[in-house]
Amino acid sequence: MQRRVFSGDDLVSVSLPDETRSILPPEPMPGLHDYKGAVLRALRSPLGSPPLADLVRPGHRITIAFDDPCLPLPPLAGDVRGRAIEVILEELFRAGIEKERIRLVCAIGLHRKWTPAELRHLLGRKVWREMGPNRIFNHDAEDPDGIVELGRSRSGHLVQVNRSVTESDLVIYVNVNWTPMNGGWKSILVGLGTFESIRTHHNVGVLEQGTLMDPDRNRYHGMMEEMGAVVAQQANVFTVETVVNNRVWGPGIDRLLSVTGKGPNGRVPHAMRWAGRLPEVVKQNLSGSLRSGYEPIAVHAGRIDAVHPATLAALARQQNTTARGQTDALFLGLPNLSPYSVFSRINPILVTNMALGYVYNLYQGRPVVRDGGVMILMNPFLPGFHPQHHPSYVELYDRVLPQTRDPREIEEGFEEDFAARPEYIDRYRRQYAYHGVHPIYVWAWGCLALKRLSKILVVGAQEPGVVERLGFTPVPTLERALSIAQEGLGKGFSLTHLAVPPIFVTQVL
Repeated sequence: MQRRVFSGDDLVSVSLPDETRSILPPEPMPGLHDYKGAVLRALRSPLGSPPLADLVRPGHRITIAFDDPCLPLPPLAGDVRGRAIEVILEELFRAGIEKERIRLVCAIGLHRKWTPAELRHLLGRKVWREMGPNRIFNHDAEDPDGIVELGRSRSGHLVQVNRSVTESDLVIYVNVNWTPMNGGWKSILVGLGTFESIRTHHNVGVLEQGTLMDPDRNRYHGMMEEMGAVVAQQANVFTVETVVNNRVWGPGIDRLLSVTGKGPNGRVPHAMRWAGRLPEVVKQNLSGSLRSGYEPIAVHAGRIDAVHPATLAALARQQNTTARGQTDALFLGLPNLSPYSVFSRINPILVTNMALGYVYNLYQGRPVVRDGGVMILMNPFLPGFHPQHHPSYVELYDRVLPQTRDPREIEEGFEEDFAARPEYIDRYRRQYAYHGVHPIYVWAWGCLALKRLSKILVVGAQEPGVVERLGFTPVPTLERALSIAQEGLGKGFSLTHLAVPPIFVTQVL
């Protein structure tokens, strides 16, 4: 069978065995006709809480925290977070709150800080004109004066957050839920957290318990609720969570870029074949300029423990699909998209994270590919790193991976050093770099796949040595990769193709 797939910034046609199982995402649900009206209704009829206007009075200090632009992918053309914040500000102003009593905080956690231009894109012109730039900030996990320690959870997990969480009369958190692992108390605990607090749940011991995409079964989500209870005792938090649909591309480019079977016989449009001949740097720039067509399908507001279950239910209606039985081998064509390359550039560690951390883990119950199975990736694994945004990624790649690729050994041997290195702290705080420890967590995110898969084959690598540094096997063609898989799995092995993007969650029956 012919299938259309991404390989980095290229759209290509591949030939898969006729018996290959293709798992496709659910069809996009229709977007809300009036999103701002839906936000206003959610603020006035919230879940588990009085209306927003009843929670504030003149003179109150208000913090509006919001997710950074890492998700969804690609970035939204008109970000729903900015549109929601417009409505929230109008409601606060009607309640008598002066804008001088309101601050906006981008909840970056250990991600990089965002430039004024990037924040203006996320928030939109109206919010920026009203509040920017003097009342819009990035969270700083390394600012000793901006952090407060709230204590420990009942299991002993340290809880540290941005000081505004406790010094505000009300914290309003605005997010987009793009995966089941996001939202809820994670928004506060990670987005406004510190290294010492985040390390308690961003570690191999927790990640090895199972995918974070399975809230009902994974220990991580229980930790979020437990640590969130500490925050709830000392802060007044009101959340606004939005779910978007699966319409990854807008109507103008959907027919060109869709990989979900809409193209006849998997053929690649002439325009994309022509684009594939462009120089790599031009393709990267074009890919980086793409904006998604996701539409909001649900918005809920109120107390986190009441809102987040409703959010997860809406997300499951859009994203969840089923498949019968696990597969021996999994084929993935991967675009050059990563939460940590937004407004930046992809690198080999981020491609690994997307394949082994995100896509492999997009399941509930049990993985699509069985233990001992094989993963076949198609991506060029472009060499190189963004020198400003990813400095500690370079060290992980150049110094650490040649010594060990084991996530636990990397965590035990290098986490403290990468986290405490003064140069990395300075770059995080002042030079728009990801926190020094961030690549270690990005690598650890793939620990389940690294532990369970017998082989990872990469087709189309620009430089085979890059793939070998990561511990994978470069192969020249898909046909050769299928032959190698057969040598290890036996003749007649089962093969499944996951058609991404968009992302979706598979429940294996």
